[in-house]
Amino acid sequence: MSNLYEKIMELCKSQGVSGARLCADVGLSRGILTELKSGRTKTLSVPTMQKIAQYFGVPLEYLLSDESEEITPVGQIQDELFEKRKLLFDLSGKAKEEDLDKFIKMLNVMLGEDE
Repeated sequence: MSNLYEKIMELCKSQGVSGARLCADVGLSRGILTELKSGRTKTLSVPTMQKIAQYFGVPLEYLLSDESEEITPVGQIQDELFEKRKLLFDLSGKAKEEDLDKFIKMLNVMLGEDE
């Protein structure tokens, strides 16, 4: 049984989706999951894995990696990023102009965009 198959089945289980439903929704033949399970096929094409990742809302890298790891849905990552940006915006309203200039300069250095 391939690691990819295990990841796909875990995603199906966590989101209450059957393998048959996944195949129908993504446009895969049901036989592909059987081939993954048996080990006759070890991987899928990148475009197919992109469809599966998008379907479940997970990063493609999760499916491509050999390691089993806890996944964070893309939506949750976006929500967390939004909250961090909101916090920065809220704090910037309390900062002095010279502090903001220093902070912007520091960000530019960190991002490699310094002049």
